[in-house]
Amino acid sequence: MDINQHIIQSIQAQANSLLHMAGQDRNDYQGAVELIDGMSGKLIFTGMGKSGIIARKLAATYSSTGIPSFFVHPGEAYHGDLGMIEASDVLFAISNSGHTPELLKLLQYSRTKHVIGLSQSHDSALAQFSTVHLECKVDKEICPLNLAPTTSTTAALVMGDAICAALMELRKFTKDDFVKFHPGGTLGRSLLTKAKDLMITEVPMVQPEDGLHEVLLRISEGRLGLVVVGTPSDVQGVITDGDIRRAMASSTNPNALVASEMGTKAPVFIEEQMGVSEMDRLFREKKIITVLVGSAQDLKGVVQFYDIHG
Repeated sequence: MDINQHIIQSIQAQANSLLHMAGQDRNDYQGAVELIDGMSGKLIFTGMGKSGIIARKLAATYSSTGIPSFFVHPGEAYHGDLGMIEASDVLFAISNSGHTPELLKLLQYSRTKHVIGLSQSHDSALAQFSTVHLECKVDKEICPLNLAPTTSTTAALVMGDAICAALMELRKFTKDDFVKFHPGGTLGRSLLTKAKDLMITEVPMVQPEDGLHEVLLRISEGRLGLVVVGTPSDVQGVITDGDIRRAMASSTNPNALVASEMGTKAPVFIEEQMGVSEMDRLFREKKIITVLVGSAQDLKGVVQFYDIHG
């Protein structure tokens, strides 16, 4: 058995199933989005087993985009947690079969007036309880026995995420809004940290007429692997370690080299307010490791690739 090929084929099979489902889709997504967008209460996700795990993930995703959401376990709800569900809430119930007893019992006793149901058939019991029902039917699971929830749970997750993305677009949810709910961790850092927070302000500099020895000395002292040619109010270029090696290799008299003959005369400048994600994309697109902060007439500092991944 070729394990690598088997896994690749399984991934392709899931992708094909999703595309096939999308091609047959006749769901009322607008109705689901309008229910959530217009609710005065909370969005409560629920589901048993693997569907419950998907529901938990979706609750976390919707909460992170400013929609008050949480997960309620159907079994626990029937034993006291029903009090968490109010009439103004919208219940988002997920069940592959649409006939899960614990889930149907929750719906029977819940005070909520609006239910978004997600199951494999519009003819399911869950569909009968739903204000808006979303059919999420895949052709087969990638499980060799076609039994373990695999493709079906992926489809439910994709459908739930797509609805969330539509709500973000509808509500014009911005990066600034996102920051409010993600102040910590790597994601928070990438959104909150700006170039001005990372830049090194003590930038080694040389003059255009300075010779090779002076350039090497300033690079060594600065410990950034570079020097800027000119002054903070008149930046004329940047010289890196690599630039020096290339200049020496192509020169017939390396000892006669001066700063103006080495490096680049068109360094990349960024604004102080540029965020980490934008800087990372710039570094990768331009295949560089250093950017200057400010302008050629007002140099503020230097940010290097290692600074944002340190």
